[in-house]
Amino acid sequence: MQPLALLAFLWVLLPFAFCQDDTCAIHGRDGVTGVPGRDGLTGAKGEKGVPALQDELNSITLQELKGEMGIRGPPGEPGSKGFMGAQGPKGSAGPKGPRGSSGGREGRGGAADTKPAFSVLRDRTESATYGQPVIFDSELSNINKGFNLKDGYFTCKVPGVYYFVFHASSKGHLCLRLKNNQNSVNLNFCDLNPQSLSTVVSGGVVLQLSLNERVWIEPFKKGVSGKMAKSMSAVFNGFLI
Repeated sequence: MQPLALLAFLWVLLPFAFCQDDTCAIHGRDGVTGVPGRDGLTGAKGEKGVPALQDELNSITLQELKGEMGIRGPPGEPGSKGFMGAQGPKGSAGPKGPRGSSGGREGRGGAADTKPAFSVLRDRTESATYGQPVIFDSELSNINKGFNLKDGYFTCKVPGVYYFVFHASSKGHLCLRLKNNQNSVNLNFCDLNPQSLSTVVSGGVVLQLSLNERVWIEPFKKGVSGKMAKSMSAVFNGFLI
């Protein structure tokens, strides 16, 4: 037997020589890796857990579902008008108001403070007198009694701005003048058409009047050949603006 073969034989038998019982294992090479085993059987079902409180579930759900605040939407359409409610109790009296302004001079005696105005009418067959106020027959209105039918004067009882207007007609030439006793107003209006048998004169003016100032209309002669009108009808109006 060759020496190398002998040594190999002894190497194989040597472990058996030192082992006296079955506890001695043979030192061999690692075996081939085995095939993976099958999955184990499903375990038994566990016991049922304790239920959670409803408030806790809701809180968790809200926390999970709540998102960020969105953009504010446009206002909705107004709803229909509701029913009228019952009348509430009467409130307490309010504080005393400021004192009102005083009325006109006529109103200080207790009369109603109305704006002065008048409209008077003349319808006569006779002529008017030159340089004298035209006398009227009747009044259509005379608020605050500022116009006097007997003398033909309007007397201002409430100072302010007034508007006066007149319209007159006659047979023959006619010239009328609107005047005041302050000698600040002297307005002339004439119709001297020689071809016309009847004449018509109209005029109007806005005046600032003071207390007790008088206004009237009167006929006057225009030129040396002026003739007195045989008759004259007229209407004269005035009022506080």
